[in-house]
Amino acid sequence: MGAPAFPQVDIVFYTRQLHNGGVDRVIFNLAEEFLTRGITSAIVVDIDNVHSPFRGLIPDGIGYEVLDARGPIARLLKFRRYIREARPGAVMCASFGFPNLYAVVVRWIAGVRFRLMLTEHCFPSVDAASPRPWHSRYWFFALAHYLYPFADRIVAVSRGTALDLAKVIRIDPDGIACVYNPIISDALIAQSREPVDHPWFSDGRAPIVIAVGRLEPQKNFSLLIRAFAQVRAQRRARLVILGDGAQRDMLRALVTELGLDDDVALLGFVSNPHAYVAKAQLMVLSSDFESLANVVIEALAVGTPVVATDCPSGPAEALNGGECGTLVAVGDLPGMSAALLDALDKPSAPIRRGWLDQFGTAQVADRYLALLAADA
Repeated sequence: MGAPAFPQVDIVFYTRQLHNGGVDRVIFNLAEEFLTRGITSAIVVDIDNVHSPFRGLIPDGIGYEVLDARGPIARLLKFRRYIREARPGAVMCASFGFPNLYAVVVRWIAGVRFRLMLTEHCFPSVDAASPRPWHSRYWFFALAHYLYPFADRIVAVSRGTALDLAKVIRIDPDGIACVYNPIISDALIAQSREPVDHPWFSDGRAPIVIAVGRLEPQKNFSLLIRAFAQVRAQRRARLVILGDGAQRDMLRALVTELGLDDDVALLGFVSNPHAYVAKAQLMVLSSDFESLANVVIEALAVGTPVVATDCPSGPAEALNGGECGTLVAVGDLPGMSAALLDALDKPSAPIRRGWLDQFGTAQVADRYLALLAADA
């Protein structure tokens, strides 16, 4: 027999593919923290998303394995083969959906003992709205009710997400642990101090409002741009949006329609958004829903004030119910513009000491490892 195709690792992060958002950064942060403790890990994906900007950001020392599996049977068999060769001590499923169910089944058929943790980074009820039997979502939610309880641990990244998941797949919420994302690290702080290549951040002519996220309907950047137009009618300011996505052309057209071409910049994906956020006067999140809202926590970590929609479910938790920033009702255009004006004109209150510790990579890694080890 030939040598195994896959090297042995301690922990596997299993997901459908790399994307273009915060979940990928969370996996990288956690894997890096594990590596500092001598725990090896690999990111295992069903398919290789060549369009994901995060493919080039996988940290050194972290494996990346592509199963090239495009159907249910192929995913089960190829992931089983991977498990048999890599023989991990634990598998952490890093996204909502069928990979979680495949992992449960593979543990039954692999003939290899490992701890299994399912982690929920999204807000499930958004996908669960009125599913029909001919949609795959319908079958996922039906099967999840029976299969999720076979995992050793189920984790959600916010309390609101945990409650939503329990309701959607009809399981006991007491069986879901809440572990906030590993966001704040020495590396993040160091990256925030790096220079940025855009003149607005150095000319000092106007305060900069910044937003970071995929240009998708969930983020509701059109609301932010319209609110900023009302702000711009009353005072000097500039808006920078970092990220890429399906709504890029629509948002550019909206900027032009509102006469904001000189004061709004859509800079696309940047590998180090923290440097931009740290040099802005205000961070804004305008989403209709979020699981935790990593960008809010990242902004707090680098000292940038935050205005965020009070959407289900993460921003209110990240901002401690509004103590650490300003919360605005979802879709409230007048409320958003008023909050932006107020935040630009008034100094923000200091963040209570110790609040951000629960989002630190070391503390979160401790929590995950404790959950994986419990009752082993």
